[in-house]
Amino acid sequence: MRKYTDASQFSHVSVSGMPVPRVILGHLPFVGESYQGIMKNQEYCERFSHVENIVKILKKAVNEYGVTVFANAPAVEGRPAILLDAIKYTIKATSVEMALIPCFMIPLRIGDQPIDDYRRWITYYEIERKIAGKETNEKYVEDPILLCRKGWNERFSKALTQLHPYDKEEIRKMRIDYGRLRDAAQSLEGLKVLFAELGSETDFLAMMGRFDLLEEFSNTLKDYLGCPILLATHHAGVTIPILDRSEVRFEGYLTPVNKLGAMMFPNQELALKEIMKTNKSVIAIKPLAGGRIPPKEALKYVYKEQRADACMIGVGSEKELDEDIQAAKSALEEK
Repeated sequence: MRKYTDASQFSHVSVSGMPVPRVILGHLPFVGESYQGIMKNQEYCERFSHVENIVKILKKAVNEYGVTVFANAPAVEGRPAILLDAIKYTIKATSVEMALIPCFMIPLRIGDQPIDDYRRWITYYEIERKIAGKETNEKYVEDPILLCRKGWNERFSKALTQLHPYDKEEIRKMRIDYGRLRDAAQSLEGLKVLFAELGSETDFLAMMGRFDLLEEFSNTLKDYLGCPILLATHHAGVTIPILDRSEVRFEGYLTPVNKLGAMMFPNQELALKEIMKTNKSVIAIKPLAGGRIPPKEALKYVYKEQRADACMIGVGSEKELDEDIQAAKSALEEK
């Protein structure tokens, strides 16, 4: 079996001593997330409920384009299990080692209740409003990816008047529900895991100063998987400087970088400022802003103008794979 580094057709960057190709295939379309709305999500859910439709794209990515590193989700239940089956089948069919970057959500609770998503966003909003001013409200109600969430505008506007941010006492009582984490980690057994990615709850723990929980979860995953940690952030303008000053041990960030500033909080300017300042590796996510930017324009921006170390690109079809990977190759070859 060929190693992922040998089969890759892309230049590599070193992240914690690990060679990482500059193009990584994302996984969200395969689990039904398009960032284009409910109808498109349903289309993806139906298409990728059939393992052979995922395999077609993965095999083409490996055989024709030398893409050998993939994002994925651990299998606890539902469609992520189908994705892991597709990955295993593709490894067998291509005789190429596929290296993975699985994303683990951090299940936060206060007492018996999970953290409320809208109170979490209200907490972000109040913090970021003090930094970015009145533009913050516009960002929260106009971001094109947030608007794809069912009823986002109505629910967020209602939350602004009816909910309050989490207070210090609630944050003090916050804990992690480790429930099925071991099973989730064990679903990756036998596969090459390059890094474990901690999900977007990272932003909440960082802003709330609960570095102990972040470190605790990171160490637990390291014990299970034996790999380094990457942190996901959608609030780079606030979270990156907090985490860079902390003692949490991790190797880099996954964060949105795109020309529209979609999901770049508190705004594109502040997010890019902190992304450029950090000494940690940066893997760009959402480069096409959910299909809203043409691939050539999007990937030239990510690789040439912002100089991301690597980029994670999600595709929902073989045609999208062709367009996106060829655009990435063109951007990386441009001098």
